[in-house]
Amino acid sequence: MTVSRLLNEAVQRLKKAQIEDPALEAGLLLSWALKRPRAYIYAHPEMQVDPVEVRRIMELVERRSLGEPFQYITGECEFMSLTFKVNPSVLIPRSDTELLAEAALFSLGCQTPFVSHDLFRVPKQGVRRVLDVGTGSGCLAVTIARYARDVRVDALDISEKALETARQNAELNGVSSFIHFIRADFLKDAGFAEQPYDLIVSNPPYISREDRTGLMASVEKFEPELALFADDGGLSFYRRLAHLSSGLLAENGVIFVECGFNQSQSVADIFKERGMEILVLKDLAGIGRVVAARCRV
Repeated sequence: MTVSRLLNEAVQRLKKAQIEDPALEAGLLLSWALKRPRAYIYAHPEMQVDPVEVRRIMELVERRSLGEPFQYITGECEFMSLTFKVNPSVLIPRSDTELLAEAALFSLGCQTPFVSHDLFRVPKQGVRRVLDVGTGSGCLAVTIARYARDVRVDALDISEKALETARQNAELNGVSSFIHFIRADFLKDAGFAEQPYDLIVSNPPYISREDRTGLMASVEKFEPELALFADDGGLSFYRRLAHLSSGLLAENGVIFVECGFNQSQSVADIFKERGMEILVLKDLAGIGRVVAARCRV
């Protein structure tokens, strides 16, 4: 079968399944499966594809047509210009979370293009200790360890499968020696903290269980429930983090958390109740996406 015919069949199958951009996704799948750039695929429509390879590619197309995320099919995704392994035991890193990563890096003294110069800064002296709560794929922990200087990161998660994926990503990106992985239930256990942290970051589960029906099918069916849903209207992790903040944060320490599209005010109020100073960072759509908190100085 030619590339042209295979591409057309893939597009039609994805279109029938109502995948949002079937032509793009078909091209991406063929490019990944054939290990060729998309431009090469489109420039060589008459290239013959082995029947065994055709069957394998159409199996991938079928998985995508059933709603399985593209990133789980390929087993990888990009975040902050780094490559991460992903699988159904971890949440797929989103572009929204790059704002959280940018904010954390800026606070550690890195130059980043998308955050305000008024954002809280972490003191520069010595090695800064960082805690990533709910590390999942390790995208935040690895990004911070890769781009920031003089940091040591504790990456915490309740899931051993998630931690194993995060360890692989730390090794893949050459930062294993800068990250300590901890298995713990953050909502119940605070004994993991041997010393206070200069920076705490978290993209916690924040979807209310009552909002399950509003999720895209690909998210609800394929991504891990542990990484998606939280009690107390989606606010339980923020309340726990605020409650522990005085014991977890070093002097002048800073917390950055991601929140849902309608949660920034509620999350900010939780930290304000602890007497903390608050900043809210908006994404490109103008939605409050990251809440920053520190003890008043």
